[in-house]
Amino acid sequence: MIILAIETSCDETSIAILKNQKVLSNITVSQILEQQKYGGVVPSLAAKLHLETIQKVLKKVFSETKIKPTEIDYIAYTEEPGLVICLQIGKAIAETLSLYLNKPLIPCNHLMGHIYASLIDSQKDWHFPALALIISGGHTQIYKLEKHLEFTLLGQTLDDAVGECLDKTAILLGYLYPGGPVIEKLALNGKKKYFFTLPKNDNSLDFSFSGLKSEIARLVAKEEKIAVSNLAYSLQSTIAEILKIKLKNTWEKTNAQTIIIGGGVIANNFLRNYLVASIKKWDNKINIHIPNQEYCTDNAAMIGILADYKVRLG
Repeated sequence: MIILAIETSCDETSIAILKNQKVLSNITVSQILEQQKYGGVVPSLAAKLHLETIQKVLKKVFSETKIKPTEIDYIAYTEEPGLVICLQIGKAIAETLSLYLNKPLIPCNHLMGHIYASLIDSQKDWHFPALALIISGGHTQIYKLEKHLEFTLLGQTLDDAVGECLDKTAILLGYLYPGGPVIEKLALNGKKKYFFTLPKNDNSLDFSFSGLKSEIARLVAKEEKIAVSNLAYSLQSTIAEILKIKLKNTWEKTNAQTIIIGGGVIANNFLRNYLVASIKKWDNKINIHIPNQEYCTDNAAMIGILADYKVRLG
């Protein structure tokens, strides 16, 4: 089964071709350099850049794979969530190809794609029940899965997502968007010298990061000299600790056999290592699934693997 997948939910134009769950090509063009001067993603600019780029990306995936368009069995695209003006571009391209090639369409959920990205190049499937934590620029959520493709939302952020907190902190410190890679790099030379309040440290399964961002803003405004590396490390440690607490609370309530962590923020090596080490301490029999770093940020391969499971499972 060969699937062509298209992802245009935000500021990455990505197209992939998968054959029997193996990624043959995954081309992603980022808009970071164009968007960072505005401190975030401008939807109208993102849509314009998608339109300028998508035809070149489409040609490149076919060129790389030597797959003929007529050999495609299904065409998948990101339907939601995301910037509507950007989603419409991917949908329009997918629908046009579907009509021209007479191939079925598979609309996919972007967040579910982040979860299924952990199965790309994986040698093992999930064991159920499973928990899925999504940490990205716009989302922080925990889901329970009783079986494939059946998601129950258990907890989510009430305000900012983890990625937003990192972005805003980097900008407060005088750096450019996106903030995640900036904070991770700064933290490499830092120590835990700042002690922030753990945000929403209660028995609920929900998150809140706006207070943490505000606490950092007050600190930056108050202190003349900020040890940015120490602040970055302290911020990472605080985020890692509250993610661990919430994830453990959820695991204890569900007795999940598998824990999946997806989304762009889990590309951060500190968070990956911290959370994996923590989970293994709870029970070393828990199956841990985290995507390879190339599939953590927005990409079409994750949409393709999700579409593959949707077809196989009916």
